[in-house]
Amino acid sequence: MYNQILEAPFWSHEASDAVRASWRDEYEACDDFSMVLQTSQNGCRKILQKEPLSSLPHEFENEIMKDKAKKLLANYSEYRKVPGDGSCFYRSFIYSYLEQLVKVSHEEELRLLGALEPMWEKFQRLHLPGSYSDLHDAFVGFILECMEQKQKLSVRGYQEWLFQESQNEQKFANILLYLRLVTAIEICTEVETFKSYITELGQGMPDAIGYCLEEVLPVEEDAQQVNLTALTNVLQVPLRVVNIDVSPIEELNIHIIYESPDSSVPTVTLLYRPGHYDIIYEKS
Repeated sequence: MYNQILEAPFWSHEASDAVRASWRDEYEACDDFSMVLQTSQNGCRKILQKEPLSSLPHEFENEIMKDKAKKLLANYSEYRKVPGDGSCFYRSFIYSYLEQLVKVSHEEELRLLGALEPMWEKFQRLHLPGSYSDLHDAFVGFILECMEQKQKLSVRGYQEWLFQESQNEQKFANILLYLRLVTAIEICTEVETFKSYITELGQGMPDAIGYCLEEVLPVEEDAQQVNLTALTNVLQVPLRVVNIDVSPIEELNIHIIYESPDSSVPTVTLLYRPGHYDIIYEKS
């Protein structure tokens, strides 16, 4: 499963600067590649309210991307922009997951916390920097807070509460740091699985820990395909990524990164355009 995911064509445009350069050459005539990157960095500093998906095509100058955005209207109704920073994947992922907790039983939160139990022992063996306990406690504390709020609030009330909590960057910062840390732990622990897909290894990067210190843990570093696979493997939360890019392939590029055997686990669905993740919502 790892190999199938990481070798998927979906990731090819992220593989190297050379690939990005070839795309710039290919689409130089329409001069839209810089517009794609600019659009992906939406400029907001915090998670925003939902917008109708009909607004999405207007964000693109590139006709290929505009057409792909229009095709999404058949199955999706809304999207939510998140800050255009290095943590956009982690922020989008956890917000979408937390948003759906109100619709499932408390057993889901208990399952999630159980999935994280082995991480402390793995952290100790790796000698990574930072305080795992502090970040873990912050994450668990917020999950327990979500359990409490969903018990006493309506679905709408819970979702409004979560949105207000997301505006507290100081609180959310610890959650995002914890997600980065467990991602790094998984990559370093399962290095034999991941090392052939981390091009930096063997090219001046001595080991997976060095890679994680430079490419995973720093808050300004974007998530790569290895990060998505590692995090979803740890949390065992299904992830679907809807990709809008400038490739001439007309079909929508949708990838399932992780599938859970338990249908009661919420599925996170993210919208990806080169360099950025937002949240997208299926029609009800």
